[in-house]
Amino acid sequence: MSAEKLSPRAIIPNDSKLFAQADIDKTITHFVTSDRRSKSTWALLKSRVKPKFEIISIEVPYAEVFGILDL
Repeated sequence: MSAEKLSPRAIIPNDSKLFAQADIDKTITHFVTSDRRSKSTWALLKSRVKPKFEIISIEVPYAEVFGILDL
């Protein structure tokens, strides 16, 4: 098994707390962020376990994320 490496940053403990809360709370299905490092931390988490929530980039329009057509 290869060792994963995360860039040192002070926010990782905060990400971990928020991700843990999102994973435990059944009403939370998505985590919205613009932080790319947060997204990579989540991707690493997802490669090891199956979080019960998805990441949504705040940079992507809501309609695009959820496949809402403008009819």
